Amino acid sequence: MSAIVISVALLGCALPGSSAQDMYTQNAICREGSCTNPIFPGLNDLSRLELLTWQCPATDRSSYSQYMSFCGDAVVYEPALPSPNTTATALNLLVKAQDDAASTMFFFHLNGLGYDAWEHQKPWKSQDECVKSTWRMVCYTYFPKAEAGCQKGQATQYLRPCKDCCENYLNKCKVECCDESPQCVFSHTLDVGAGKALVQTGYVDAAAPSASCTGLLSSGARRTITAPLALIIGLFGIHLVAASDDEASTRARRTSASTVGLGRNSVLFVFALVAISTTLTGCDLTIPQHKLGNWRSKDDYLVSYEFIPPGQTVAEATLNSCSTEVATTVQCSGRGYCRSWDTEKSSSVAFCSCDRDFTDPECRTRRKSQTKAFFTALFGGIVGLDYFYLGLPLWGLTKLTTMFFIFGCAALAGSWQSGLPYAMVWWLIDVVRSGAGPVYANDFRVSADLPHWVFVIFITFFALVMGFVWAMTSYLRFRAQKRSDVLKMQEQEESRKINSREELAALGPQYYAVNNSTSFASPRAGFSGYGSTLPLPNAGAGYAPQASFTAPYGLPMSFPAGYGIRL
Repeated sequence: MSAIVISVALLGCALPGSSAQDMYTQNAICREGSCTNPIFPGLNDLSRLELLTWQCPATDRSSYSQYMSFCGDAVVYEPALPSPNTTATALNLLVKAQDDAASTMFFFHLNGLGYDAWEHQKPWKSQDECVKSTWRMVCYTYFPKAEAGCQKGQATQYLRPCKDCCENYLNKCKVECCDESPQCVFSHTLDVGAGKALVQTGYVDAAAPSASCTGLLSSGARRTITAPLALIIGLFGIHLVAASDDEASTRARRTSASTVGLGRNSVLFVFALVAISTTLTGCDLTIPQHKLGNWRSKDDYLVSYEFIPPGQTVAEATLNSCSTEVATTVQCSGRGYCRSWDTEKSSSVAFCSCDRDFTDPECRTRRKSQTKAFFTALFGGIVGLDYFYLGLPLWGLTKLTTMFFIFGCAALAGSWQSGLPYAMVWWLIDVVRSGAGPVYANDFRVSADLPHWVFVIFITFFALVMGFVWAMTSYLRFRAQKRSDVLKMQEQEESRKINSREELAALGPQYYAVNNSTSFASPRAGFSGYGSTLPLPNAGAGYAPQASFTAPYGLPMSFPAGYGIRL
């Protein structure tokens, strides 16, 4: 009975995926990361690509793979290609068009994530797994796999990427939007205005490799337990506990009269579980909810980076000003030039290569300054000001808290200066890191406006000055400590009381001699100091008399007294 009550309580709650459409809960203590709009590269093109007519290539893959300069290493299967509806088009042009589309989406999505895309022209060689997963996603999107058994030249359907490829991207890029909206399999209704709605769907709910979707199995794909399976496992565990509790209660009723107390405990236990289940499974009690996913509420980077040709309207907007026939002074917002993406092929698609102080696909975003970041780290990095300038406030607070902790522990130990060497480790790392080259800010790298020779000269001079200050401070502190020690010793010796002649003799010759008339009733011995002030070892002993004798050639020769020469 108790298990049934708990089952009803759990099933009555709103589980992820079982609640009303597009209802998300907000995580108030998480930090967003890689949360862009659109959340996946090429997501907005899935429905458009499905409307195209696709066919299996009429020739072997070896005849056109040379034209896949960007996706050649990702597309290791037999792809389908779009079929021209009006005029015949050469196969190499179709392949190149899809390869350029994948390159374009890769370039724009990396900029949406805050990367400098020009640093990843060959993503298959990149050490960044997020870059690699983005590259695979765009290649699987624009080069779908041909259906199994498809003959050469035969029509085929467009196969969306598999769910595993999407989950691998979420895992490698550490996508976090602080709600449940980053889902690979979904169906969302978009209001496009004028009483019209567009249904946007995600990826195929199948594990790669599969005949119903495109993609290969990735080692980093996340394997998670779905909500229904987790619910079934949880209910099975509760039923098992309840059954064992009922069996124990039956046995207890047969052997003892204390079953009433046990029954009450079981009831209380059941109600406690019901209360926990209604508060921890997403029920609409106090958890804030919203209908629009967090990533959908952000600005669409495809709209932010679009290019509107002069004299045209928003309806004629396009991506990549380098792909349009306009004046070079208009391309790249006049702050860069068009540069071929594949330097080995002159016919490759071109993108904007911005001037030093600007970035993004159309060179509209001004970079932060490396010079400011370096000097902020140098003079204010000890309290984390450099991270605040770079737009990383959590790192700044972490650094500030760490410094307070180090100096606080050092102060409790007796001297806050003793914590300075430990605090300078993080500070020195950030100073060298920000000065040696452009570092990443919250979005994009900082501008390389700090000449390297300036950094080397300044950091060398600063190190010399800091070393001199440290040496002088250490010397003055050491001298003050020694003076304090001598003063304490002198005070200790002056306060010493000597009560007998034997005690005085045991102290050594540094004390004044005491004559026979000295009284030890209230004695105070005199301290004669150290080093050269000590009496001679033969203090009080007579010196040897002066010796003289006749040197050779009849010349007299004498030695002064005190050399201890006896003739």
